[in-house]
Amino acid sequence: MKIVSRGESVSKRAPEEWFTGRAWMEPSPAEPPEAGVFRVLFEPGARTNWHTHPEGQIIHIVSGKCRAGNEDGSVVEASEGDTVCFGPGEKHWHGAAPDSFMVHIAINPAANSDGGTDWMESVGDEEYGAVR
Repeated sequence: MKIVSRGESVSKRAPEEWFTGRAWMEPSPAEPPEAGVFRVLFEPGARTNWHTHPEGQIIHIVSGKCRAGNEDGSVVEASEGDTVCFGPGEKHWHGAAPDSFMVHIAINPAANSDGGTDWMESVGDEEYGAVR
């Protein structure tokens, strides 16, 4: 068993080539990783680029309102306490609603620290705003 204290984790600005808007990532310091686990804070309107994960992805909303979409054009909102699951290879994005900060825990079930993320193009404002 290992406990990682709050001061042992380091939040860093998320890479601009993966996000629109400002976001911060804090990876889990688990060694060796059984999965990529990240706490991510998004400013209002910030979102990931389109991406996929070979084993899928689970995001659990810790606080705020989340927007998420996939390539069939579905865009949904989720709130604190909700969990959104993406299937293996499903092209998707997620981020904060335009009027809310949002924190989620992202779980990428893969045997490496980044969860095998395949990053793609940015999500345009029209795609982001298409809540159904």
